[in-house]
Amino acid sequence: MTLSTFRMRGHHAIASLRDCARSRLVLCDLDKKDTAILKGLAIAAIVFHNFFHVIGPVRENEFSFDPARFPIFLQTIIHPSMAIQSFFAFYGHFGVQVFIFLSAYGLAKSHWNDANSWSAFMWSRVKKLYPMFGLVVFFWALLAAMHVGPIWVIRNAGPGLLLMLAGISNILPGLGLPPIGPWWFIPFIIQFYAIWPLLRRLTNRFGWQGLVVLSIVCFLFAHLANPILAHWQINLGENPIGRMRVLCLGIIAARFPIRLNVFLAIPAFAIIIVGSEYKAVSHLVSLASVTLILWLYTKTRVVLRKVQLFEQIGN
Repeated sequence: MTLSTFRMRGHHAIASLRDCARSRLVLCDLDKKDTAILKGLAIAAIVFHNFFHVIGPVRENEFSFDPARFPIFLQTIIHPSMAIQSFFAFYGHFGVQVFIFLSAYGLAKSHWNDANSWSAFMWSRVKKLYPMFGLVVFFWALLAAMHVGPIWVIRNAGPGLLLMLAGISNILPGLGLPPIGPWWFIPFIIQFYAIWPLLRRLTNRFGWQGLVVLSIVCFLFAHLANPILAHWQINLGENPIGRMRVLCLGIIAARFPIRLNVFLAIPAFAIIIVGSEYKAVSHLVSLASVTLILWLYTKTRVVLRKVQLFEQIGN
């Protein structure tokens, strides 16, 4: 072995050790490449979920809970030809929770010291999101008009689309799921942007403890209010109040040096499994899913950062 070869292998070994060390990184050290990869993984999970859950017998427990769904999932996942379909049909919607986490994480990283006014901040968000999404809505409306007629688009879909673009459709009876676009995209994210200055002020004053208290309060409020609001077809799980625990986790991960370990991952995995069958535990599954996914990412980060596909999808 020549000296140059020895040195080269030594450099590769040191680089590998550095990569392994960085795989134990605190969550606030995730960079843009990491978040792009996580977005790519979340997108893939959501796409597979939306495809597989309509072609097979497996249904997810997301906005409604039925204990009979988990046994059906178990009966199908044991068959090799159905394992992938069943997994994504039942658990693929967790990709949405990753996006919610990253929305809060990204804002806490990039806009924490933003001195702009509330109106200036909101306008910066609107002009970034609405042009592309407006183009999608336009082509959808055009195709829908060709398929069912322009009168239907104007009369039936028009009001829902306008209320969605106004950011209030998910707090009105029967309009939580818009005719186009995911439930968590425009109304949910606009409402989150609207309360962002308050969340930032709360964190600066009370630290992560304030966010934990806020998460508990919002969880209890949604848990008590949802059975009452169900009469009007309103679900707080479709707005930031019902997802505050994941939003707060995103802020905490961005602003405070926390590191996930196996002692958090194992309970998170247990909550996901138990919460799939028992309603009393199901309310904790969204938070547990993000915790487990982030832990798995830190363990596979070195490998995933070498795979360009997920980063490209995320970008």
